[in-house]
Amino acid sequence: MTIQAMDSLPHVMTEDEYRRLPEKISREIEVVHGHVIVCESPTPEHNRVARRLAGAMEDLPTTEPCLRAETDIDVVLWRVPKFTFRRPDVTVYRCLDQPGDKPKASDALIVVEVSSPSTAAEDLLDKKAQYARVGIPLYLVVMLDTKFDIAEVLEFRLDAHAREYRLHQIHRDGLLRMEHVIIGDIAFTDLTR
Repeated sequence: MTIQAMDSLPHVMTEDEYRRLPEKISREIEVVHGHVIVCESPTPEHNRVARRLAGAMEDLPTTEPCLRAETDIDVVLWRVPKFTFRRPDVTVYRCLDQPGDKPKASDALIVVEVSSPSTAAEDLLDKKAQYARVGIPLYLVVMLDTKFDIAEVLEFRLDAHAREYRLHQIHRDGLLRMEHVIIGDIAFTDLTR
């Protein structure tokens, strides 16, 4: 299957079909329950927050022997019953053995979505449920306001028994205080300046 343009993408796609896409096309979609989701191109401010947050997280002390924090990397959530992957804005995961390998959901310890008013519903409903379903321990939603400043960061921790997130803390005082896997403080202004 060779696909040249976004408008020629099928509505449903298998993992093999996704892997054969040109990178230019594959970078612009996610696949959820086998259905192709075309992702809106983020703003520079959105990308800046994600990139700086990933860097800050990698620089802080951790309870794990080896962690990586990456932006915009595919994370396969499940393959059955239908292939599903998401591309969180930031994924913090255990180091992998093979160079070039991408993390699976079981490798991810923290996922972050940088959310604006236009994406909040998907980030707080669909993605939150999907990340909890696969057991990712911590989910952060960085809420941007209409001026691209950080209004707050919602911290959800997994209730493993129920396979759903519980709101643990709302960070509103200009500081994200990390206490799980990554230990330390990140100032909102360091992410948006």
